[in-house]
Amino acid sequence: MTRVLVIEGAVNLLLCVVKLVIGLITQSSVILADALHSLTDLTNNIIAVVAMRISHKPPDHSHPYGHQKFEYLAIFILAVLLSVVAFELVAYAIENHGQVVQQSYAGLAILILAIVVNFTLSQWEGAQAKKLRSKLLAADAKHTFSDVLTSIAVLVGWQLAALGYYWLDTLFCLLVAVFVGKLAWELFQQALPVLVDADVTDEMFTPAQLESILSEFKAIEQVTDIRSRAMGEQVICDLTLRIDPQFSLTAAHALSHAFEDRLKEEFDLYDVIIHIEPAKST
Repeated sequence: MTRVLVIEGAVNLLLCVVKLVIGLITQSSVILADALHSLTDLTNNIIAVVAMRISHKPPDHSHPYGHQKFEYLAIFILAVLLSVVAFELVAYAIENHGQVVQQSYAGLAILILAIVVNFTLSQWEGAQAKKLRSKLLAADAKHTFSDVLTSIAVLVGWQLAALGYYWLDTLFCLLVAVFVGKLAWELFQQALPVLVDADVTDEMFTPAQLESILSEFKAIEQVTDIRSRAMGEQVICDLTLRIDPQFSLTAAHALSHAFEDRLKEEFDLYDVIIHIEPAKST
C-alpha cells in the first residue's frame, strides 16, 4: 500500500517541479496555481503514507485497541482538503467571472499533461485500493480524481473565457465544485462514524440472527445492552448476558467464552466484551 502512495508522491513531485519551472518562465498564473495544487497533492501523499504506516502497527501499551483509526483520520483530512478545493473552485469562478484572459500554448500543454497523468494515477490507485481493500487508498484515489476535474475546470474555463463565453466558464467551475464537494461529503460520511465511535450494531447483525445464535445456548435467557463500534476495519462489541442464576462462576465463564467465540465466528468480530448478570427468577 505504501508503495502505491510513494509512486504517486514521486509523480506529483515531478509534476510540481515541471509546472513551477514553466510557470516561472512563461509567467502564467494558471500554471503557477496548478503547481501549487500539485504541491498540495504531494503533502496529501505524505500524510497518507504516515497514516498508513501508523495504522498497521500492532496494539501496544498506549493503544491497546490498535492504531486503525489513524487511517480514518487521514481520510477525514482528505475530506477537509477536498472541501477546500471545492471552495477554491467557487472562489475562482466568482473572482474570474468576466475577466479577459490570454492564450498560452505552454500552459495549455501543461494542463493537458496534468489531466492525463492524474487521470491515469487515479484509475491505477483505485484499482490498487480494490485489490488491497484499502479505504485510505480509495479515498486518495478520489482526491486525485478531483484534481483531474479541477484541471479540466481550469482548462475549459480558460478556453471559454478566451473565446468570450465568460458565463459558461463560471457555470462549469461551479458544477465541478458541486461534484468535488459531493466527493468530500462521501469521505466525511466514511470517516466520522469511526472517529466518533458511532454504534454499528444494526450494520453487523439483525435481531433474527442474534436469536438464532441465542437458541444454541439454552442457559442464556437474554442478551441486552448490545453496543458495537468500528476500529478501522475491525469491530468491537460489548453486551450483557443474563444466564441461569444456578450456574457456577466457572460454568458462566465457560459459557460466555463459548458465546463470544460463536459471535466472532459468525460476524467476524475483532473482540467481544461480555458482562454477566443472573437472570431474574420468575
